[in-house]
Amino acid sequence: MAPTLVQRGSVVLIHYPFTDLTGTKVRPALVLTPNLLLPQLEDVLCLFISSVVPDDFLPTDFVLLPEHPSFPATGLRQRSVFRMHKLALLHKVLVVRILGESDGRLFAEVNPRLCLALGL
Repeated sequence: MAPTLVQRGSVVLIHYPFTDLTGTKVRPALVLTPNLLLPQLEDVLCLFISSVVPDDFLPTDFVLLPEHPSFPATGLRQRSVFRMHKLALLHKVLVVRILGESDGRLFAEVNPRLCLALGL
């Protein structure tokens, strides 16, 4: 896949590392890197997405339900939790494919939680 196709807001399937760095798993992620920087960078900042809602649900987590108006465009198949504290800077070649895109309504949910998770 051509890395230039990835944009801020792309929902991608990517080889996401385990937190202990023992391996990776292909999973969905939201690209956060601004479009202005993407042509100049080999890496993308990714936000972890999972279909498993954790027992330790945090105030910075966001569950995207199929009823949400942004859900269909994401390409996700089922309700998914966006875990703002699980970020990774990953090389573009690790992107398997683009599933879909997010929109302003989804970023309206993500941005304040991301700021909270980063202490901004």
